[in-house]
Amino acid sequence: MYKEKELWDRFLGGDEVAYAQILKQYSDRMFGYGCRMCSDEDLVKDCIQEIFLTLWNNKANLSSTDSITWYLLKCTKTSIIREQKKWLKNEELADEYFFDVEFDIETKIIADLDNLKVADKIKSIINQLPPRQKEILYLRFYENFTLTEIAKLMDISSQSVYNLLQKAYKNFRAEWLPLVAVLFKFLSV
Repeated sequence: MYKEKELWDRFLGGDEVAYAQILKQYSDRMFGYGCRMCSDEDLVKDCIQEIFLTLWNNKANLSSTDSITWYLLKCTKTSIIREQKKWLKNEELADEYFFDVEFDIETKIIADLDNLKVADKIKSIINQLPPRQKEILYLRFYENFTLTEIAKLMDISSQSVYNLLQKAYKNFRAEWLPLVAVLFKFLSV
């Protein structure tokens, strides 16, 4: 298995095996991210297919990257937004778009505490957050992106990412405090 930069550079050099590995290794992640932005799975699949076709056809003109994940998620987001605009020619796309997220921590809490109500509450809290805040939490904690990478991916400033992340934390904490009390009560039994 190659490191991301080496894998990408091999692909840029025309290595079909590296291209196939990138497709295999990253397409599911792109699909998962795309489906969080757009509920039309067929549109997401078409976008991903077009991305990989474009990548192969334009590999000679592409730059090196240290993060294939970041690059491909950025391509996914850009492609979905562009395609949605084509499909909705006369409709204006809202700045606050759909973004659905389900964090693995929910599953861990269910397994650790065997308490579905707690996991449902966490999911409910997350789903009450505005779409951009959910997206930032997803990118920060699921994809492990830096604030700078998130800013570039979302086409906003690093300060805006920081501000939205702080708002998400604040919103989550406001709803979380009553849940923590329930957890302590549950754990002390």
